[in-house]
Amino acid sequence: MGGRRVVVTGASSGIGLALTRRLLAAGENVVAVDRAACPERAVETLIADLADAAALGRALSALTGPVHALANVAGVPGTAPAELVLAVNVLGARLVTEALRPRMGAGASIVNVASVAAHRNVLGEPAVDALLAVADRAGLADWLARHPLTGPQAYDTSKAAVVRWTRALAGRWVGSGVRVTSVSPGPVETPILEDFRSTMGSRRIDHAAEIVGRHGDTDEVAAVVAFLLGPDASWVNGVDIPVEGGLLAARAARETVTADGVMATSRWRDG
Repeated sequence: MGGRRVVVTGASSGIGLALTRRLLAAGENVVAVDRAACPERAVETLIADLADAAALGRALSALTGPVHALANVAGVPGTAPAELVLAVNVLGARLVTEALRPRMGAGASIVNVASVAAHRNVLGEPAVDALLAVADRAGLADWLARHPLTGPQAYDTSKAAVVRWTRALAGRWVGSGVRVTSVSPGPVETPILEDFRSTMGSRRIDHAAEIVGRHGDTDEVAAVVAFLLGPDASWVNGVDIPVEGGLLAARAARETVTADGVMATSRWRDG
């Protein structure tokens, strides 16, 4: 790595800022896309709200030259209205990717930040595919009229959509040399962790830390994203990588399914 141009959305805080600092340390040229300027002076920030397609398009049009990697990190928690959550987490990420894809050649990489919350999505694949086909905010409103969701439900669905979209793009572009992967963090110490306490309940968030010993750190997630963006991950494509300290495995180990389909406490609970 070093000397490439990497675009990072949501680079002003949290995982996006941790990733930006890691990339800068590796000698990369980072361009941020966010509502607020990235605090790192070496970073060029394109100011734009990912929920505003017109403003986003204007900001991205100012970017010239090649793009070697893209990290779609920006996201809105479930404390926001459902339409805004979907507009940023799904439609905004798609608009950025579609705008920058023509600037990306063989060897380029796209990493989308999803979440383990994708497992909580209550909608089936046809509904998620319909969401991924939405082209604008009017389409989002129509989709939500058919699939009413609360803000927290929209967050879960948005992340399930990101994982599914990642796989679809990887399959579509597999012969082009452009890789697409996603990462699904568990609870991470970021400014929006309190939002997740509000939407998911403090007990659930605290219990996750009890199971694996602590919450994650932004740099731990950023390290995985940076690896996937770089050439050392050249044979990793079309997959979602959980970055959650073993939370899902620990939860699975505490429960088993008996022959008649009844959930039972695992004998490995204390192992």
